[in-house]
Amino acid sequence: MAGARQIIDGPAFTPLPYGLWDAAQKPATDSPHWQQGVTWIERCPTGGSTYDECLAVTGTGGPPPEPPAKAANVDQEFRGATPFTVVAEFDCSPVGLRDAETVASDALARVEQQQVEAAFWTGVAGGQEVVFPHLAADAEVVDGQDILLQTVASTAVTGADAAQALGELEAELADCYAGQGVIHVPRVALPTLAAWNLLIERDGRLYTTAGNLVVVGGGYAGTGPDGSAPADGTAWIYATGAVFGYRGDVQVTSPRDSIDRSANTMRMIAERTYVLGFECCHLAAHIVLGVPTS
Repeated sequence: MAGARQIIDGPAFTPLPYGLWDAAQKPATDSPHWQQGVTWIERCPTGGSTYDECLAVTGTGGPPPEPPAKAANVDQEFRGATPFTVVAEFDCSPVGLRDAETVASDALARVEQQQVEAAFWTGVAGGQEVVFPHLAADAEVVDGQDILLQTVASTAVTGADAAQALGELEAELADCYAGQGVIHVPRVALPTLAAWNLLIERDGRLYTTAGNLVVVGGGYAGTGPDGSAPADGTAWIYATGAVFGYRGDVQVTSPRDSIDRSANTMRMIAERTYVLGFECCHLAAHIVLGVPTS
């Protein structure tokens, strides 16, 4: 019973900016089979250089030595990513509620971004570590077909100030990945990076001064590769190659299928399935929070 006061709509919900899905590339697909997970061929080149001994000039007056034989410098492997589903359930009386589907869909929209980011950081969905690949990982996972699902986060630096930590993380990222990568930051670390003037906002996105995308995840836990919580006043940040993802349409149970007659309750469920992956690099850095002192 609402009482004598007027029933109104609550304020509009606005998702926070700089989220994971906003930064992810979204490949086109003509099949729903991605919802069983995806496999791709990952090529992570290091490259090299050589010269033509007939054209080279050394400045010493003598001919250069014969160039070394060319060798393979492109690593290729099969990688995979597994699906997970974000769920919002709204239980209510079946009497007098005509917009249960709308309520369930709205509830999903409010928690979806945070839940996706939490799964991508921790690898946990439904209480189990089943989301691969994810950020906070210190063990490799390979499936029964020898497809790499999970890489180990290599630690660039520990206990460093924001500028040093981000610099060393991006230096290793540049060695591993010649293109634009992604820096993954828990919200607790954002004010520190901003205080050190390490971020740039452009067209609604955040970038480092080196040009890498920055994701500030409301669901990012800030934990280390082994899953442990950082000490007070510190956090972990991660770097990867480009992130890509697939997501399905929102699925809502019909009112007919949602009725639990034993309890005379409607269980309205809204859900959406995701698959997320990233290229080549997987790096971590332990950052000390706080503003510059000089």
